[in-house]
Amino acid sequence: LDQVTDKVTTAEIQATISGLTFTEYAEKNFNYDRKGIFGTKTTTDKITSWKGDRALIKTSLCSLNDKDLQGEAVQCFRNVTGFMGDRNTNKNNMDHCYKLLNNMLQSMEDLRNEVYCQICKQTKKNPKEESTLAGWQLMIICLACFPPGALLKDYLMAYCNENIGPENPQVSQYAEFALHRVNQIVKLGARRELPTHVEVEACKRLQPVTVRVNFLDKKYVMMPVNSWTTAELFAEMLCIRLGIENSKPFAVFEVSSADEERVLEPEERILDLVAYWGRLIQEDRSKKGKNAEVEEFHFVFKVRLFFEISDEDLAAVEMMYIQATHDVVDARYPCSEQDSITLAALQVQEAEGDHPGGDCDYITGELRKYLAEKYLEDRDDSELEEQVLKLYEKLTGYTQQEARLSYLDYVKSWKIYGSSYYFAEPQNNRDFPPEVVLAINAKGVLVVDPETKEFLKEFPYSQVVTWGHSANSFVV
Repeated sequence: LDQVTDKVTTAEIQATISGLTFTEYAEKNFNYDRKGIFGTKTTTDKITSWKGDRALIKTSLCSLNDKDLQGEAVQCFRNVTGFMGDRNTNKNNMDHCYKLLNNMLQSMEDLRNEVYCQICKQTKKNPKEESTLAGWQLMIICLACFPPGALLKDYLMAYCNENIGPENPQVSQYAEFALHRVNQIVKLGARRELPTHVEVEACKRLQPVTVRVNFLDKKYVMMPVNSWTTAELFAEMLCIRLGIENSKPFAVFEVSSADEERVLEPEERILDLVAYWGRLIQEDRSKKGKNAEVEEFHFVFKVRLFFEISDEDLAAVEMMYIQATHDVVDARYPCSEQDSITLAALQVQEAEGDHPGGDCDYITGELRKYLAEKYLEDRDDSELEEQVLKLYEKLTGYTQQEARLSYLDYVKSWKIYGSSYYFAEPQNNRDFPPEVVLAINAKGVLVVDPETKEFLKEFPYSQVVTWGHSANSFVV
């Protein structure tokens, strides 16, 4: 995770904020007229340092012209100090955390800056170690959810940098972690969902959250992610984990229990999406009942673009092979029964190695792993097993890699290999039925009859002069 997430060193970040101090920001932007008993202005040291003894600020730290915003700033301070334990409250710190975050995700930049300034204030010269650490934990949680404004960003990093040092190792660890997250959250912007309790606790401990990623062959891996892990970084991490050299063909998909899928946008945050799934499930169950069956979601890593890959990229070949076997068995390609039997034999060779000789029960009762359901309807399994095993025996000597490459070479020879399918209604064209399927792949566009699976027309990209689309039409 660190290899992918932190591509800039602490020293490099420090160089960008050299000479800046948080005090400078306060002097330029804080409201020094605090309207005390004697109507005197406060000092920079006082306004930027911990306010204890359960005392609250009377107005915003930053100069805010809107009185409503000033009132909201005071309420934010209540939640900041409540979370940190600086004042007694009947709420727990998570209640204060979520109340603050819920307001901040919908707030304007000025109020977000105010909250960051309040956290800086309450962690500076704070005599209570537990309160100080809680403040830095809240800083990390906020940086996981919403960015500081452009004017505050560098000064906030400067404040983090001021707290990196040997004097307090725990604070230093949090401050350095926060330093690295400021630019990341500024780039990403505010998230759309409140973080889950699991994510908040992970932020407090500076630990990742583990999520499950499925593959099409029913296997899976558990991957560490944090609040700033995007789909693009996630795919990169998966390629590193699997040993894939050419990552371009692969992507992370969101797949629902209703079998609907979409590829994740590069900047989409993994844990923000997990929080969104959780909210949908919770809302669904509140309507249908606690134990009702509801739509659920999971991550799947698979092929998105069917590019050519090197035979030497073994992990990439394996992923392309898994995709091909899934698509063939799922009948996503129209192919003959004999083609399916040939491919099934190669699949057995890949999985089991050479035929053991004599009777072989490798595929007894397991044909659905190798053949599309349509070939098994109203058929005697033993007949098909015999045909597959007969071909399988002839493949003796093929290595696992050779079996995979042979399988891929076989399916790549089909015009429809690697296609994405779209139902379409042709307009002003009498040559096509009322509804067709457009199969779009790396070679071109195929028009397919959805009933007969016949190729009605082929358009290599060299023949596509122009194309365009709107919300409900596609013109080619």
